[in-house]
Amino acid sequence: MVFRSHRIRILIRVLLIAGFMGLMYFAMSQEKWYVGTGVSALLVVLLLIELYRFIDRSNLEFINLLESLKYQDFTRSYRRKYSEKTFRDLESSYKEVLSLYKEAKIDQAAQYQYLQIVLEHIQVALVCFDTEGEVILFNKAASRLFKRTGVSNLEPLKAESPELYRGMIDLEVGKRELIRISNEEEVMRLAVTATGVRIREKNYKLVSLQDIRHELDEQELDSWQKLIRVLTHEIMNSVTPVSSLSAAINEMLMDEHGRRRTLDDLEEDDLEDMYSGLSTIEERSKGLVKFVSDYKNLTRLPKPTFESIPVSSLFGHIENLFARDMEQADIDFSISDSTLDLSIWADAQMIHQVLINLLNNSMDAVESRKMKTIRLGIESQDGKTNIRVSDNGKGIDPEYADKVFIPFFTTRKKGSGIGLSLSRQIMRLHKGSIYFHSDEKGTTFTLEF
Repeated sequence: MVFRSHRIRILIRVLLIAGFMGLMYFAMSQEKWYVGTGVSALLVVLLLIELYRFIDRSNLEFINLLESLKYQDFTRSYRRKYSEKTFRDLESSYKEVLSLYKEAKIDQAAQYQYLQIVLEHIQVALVCFDTEGEVILFNKAASRLFKRTGVSNLEPLKAESPELYRGMIDLEVGKRELIRISNEEEVMRLAVTATGVRIREKNYKLVSLQDIRHELDEQELDSWQKLIRVLTHEIMNSVTPVSSLSAAINEMLMDEHGRRRTLDDLEEDDLEDMYSGLSTIEERSKGLVKFVSDYKNLTRLPKPTFESIPVSSLFGHIENLFARDMEQADIDFSISDSTLDLSIWADAQMIHQVLINLLNNSMDAVESRKMKTIRLGIESQDGKTNIRVSDNGKGIDPEYADKVFIPFFTTRKKGSGIGLSLSRQIMRLHKGSIYFHSDEKGTTFTLEF
């Protein structure tokens, strides 16, 4: 509204100048109109001067505003007092703009200060650097971790902390890695994550380093306790019958005076009981040997042989392997073909084993359903490839949700309890993960590469 009024006043002055110039030319064309010509010419000159001063005042005010913004000087005041309403309104508008800009700068400064306080007080080390290694962010947690302050370039860290330096430089954006660092004082296990940032057409890498040794220690202790409970249960199941049967057979071979009896002294029923007991001992002993062998195999997985595996080939192999069993069990088994053109970098035999374990579990889960459904699919998003095995089975009991990956834990009558634990080991060797979602409608296991 102010600038519209300003334009109208300029237009009025231009029209007056044009009118008086027309009048001047008309007077000049008449004989002896010297006074009229002179007065018209004088008025044109005065109006031109007035127009120049009017525009110049506007320019000065605008320049004053721009300089205030340029130098962020909000203390400038408008000392000129104008009688014209246009300039009073213009002055008021300029002051309002400066006030708003000042408030915006104050808010920005407050937010920056708040961000600095947060960055300096969080316990996660943050380091942000460009492709040349120039550091633009190095918070207090990073200073404590590297035992340095005022770091402007990563190069000095190369000699002092080569593991950390290589971990930050080599880690790909969007990836996460666990690094173990040891020195004379302590051993740290750092979760390192990298994020890409683009500021003013320049690429930066923001790396977070978090010491998670205490959390890992607690989780490791909890895992050991759960494993020991399962191992104790399995071993006791085998050892208790062996112990009791051995004691019973030993009693059969002793008379009432504690002397050893020969086989000829034993009755037929005692011999039958002895043979039965020895058979049970043999069976339980073999079971215990198999248990130990399974545990050894679980802890001694071979190193993966990585290759690019087309998903179409991987799923085709699985489909051929399970098609007959699925048909016999009356299971609706389907494979998503929308993204079969993808490939994964993995060990083919190991991933086959994981998928076999998951599909066997799904077949067992849907056994009690009238309509049995199992789906195998894959999707790629945000640099990650996810293979999913879904079923409409009874779901995993929430009570067992945190135990399903523990070695030898199983709720299946014929289950060994090593399938899911082995699958997690294999996914860790692939620097991936395995997780699940389960409810009363079914279960979905996801392999994340």
